[in-house]
Amino acid sequence: MFRNPGNGPKRVLICLSNRAMATMAQLQARRHGIDLEAAQNGRELVAKAMLEPKPLVIVLSPDLKNPTTEETMKLLNADPRLRGIEVVVIKGAKDLLASLLKRGGLPRFGP
Repeated sequence: MFRNPGNGPKRVLICLSNRAMATMAQLQARRHGIDLEAAQNGRELVAKAMLEPKPLVIVLSPDLKNPTTEETMKLLNADPRLRGIEVVVIKGAKDLLASLLKRGGLPRFGP
């Protein structure tokens, strides 16, 4: 888990269409002290996002199916408890891992 000295543990959830890439990203991230939690699909991701502590960021691939990436984002936005969580859509696990490692842990998303 990510640690923030003042706020306790932080969670990062990922849901990638390529499960092998998700697993590889998790293994590589663990080697660098980063714990990524993967979901098999958008519905599982939403269920995991409801658990405490809430994830700091959710990372999705753009080509999810059943539910799609767009439908998954609608599910996240439908629940007021999840609306404030940063959601990032990436091209693949390589982008996620490169971003995590380049910044020494948690990627900086947004401006």
